[in-house]
Amino acid sequence: MNALLQLKKQVLKRVGGKPRERLLFTVMIVAGLGTGSAVAGHDMEYADVFGQGPAGPVVAVDGARLVRTDKNLIISVRISTPEPGSYNYPSGNLWNNDAYPGKPEAYSLWAFVFNDPDSCSGGGPGICTGADVGNNTPGAGVFNVAGHLVAGPVLQLNGNLTFASAPFGGAPLTDPMTAEVHLAIAPHGALQPETLPNQIKTPIGNPEFWWLAVFPAD
Repeated sequence: MNALLQLKKQVLKRVGGKPRERLLFTVMIVAGLGTGSAVAGHDMEYADVFGQGPAGPVVAVDGARLVRTDKNLIISVRISTPEPGSYNYPSGNLWNNDAYPGKPEAYSLWAFVFNDPDSCSGGGPGICTGADVGNNTPGAGVFNVAGHLVAGPVLQLNGNLTFASAPFGGAPLTDPMTAEVHLAIAPHGALQPETLPNQIKTPIGNPEFWWLAVFPAD
C-alpha cells in the first residue's frame, strides 16, 4: 500500500493539467495496477508528442505517459486540441469515410507494440515501424487504445493494454516490461454520427497524418 501511495503522490506532482485531469489519470493508474504489490518498482515514463508525421514539430513536451507493469501497459496522451481546418485530413479507407473539418472532431489512439524489438526490420535491422505489424514480424501488434470526440481545448486519450487485449492486427501483448511502444493519434475529422462507434475504433490515414510518441524498449 505504501508503494501505491507513493505512486499517487508522484502522479499528482509530475503530471500536468488541472487538478481534475491529474486525478483522472491517478485513478486510471490505480485501477490498472490494482494492489500496492503490483505498483512497486514501476516508474512513469514520459515522451514528447510530435506531428503531424515523423518529421513534425513537438506539440506537447512530455505529453505522452506510460506505466509498465508485468501485467499491462497504462497509457495517457494529452495535447492541445488541433484547430479544425489547421492540419491535414486523411482520405477514407475500408473502415472510414474521408475526414474533413468540423466540431466536434473524432480522434483515435493507437499503440504499436513490439514485444521483441530485436526482430524488427521495418526501418532497417532492429528498427521498429508500423510496417513490422503488416510484415508479421514476431511480437509486433497494433491496438486501438482509445477514441474520443472533442470540441474543447484539450485532447486527452487514456487506455490500458493487458495480455487479454485483442490486437487490431498482429501479435498480442506478451512483454510489457521490455516492449518498444509507439503511440499514434489518428484524426478522423468531424463527427459522422452514422459511423459511430466505428469512427473512433478503426484506423485512418498513415504516419504522415498522425501525432506520434515513442517509448524505447527497456
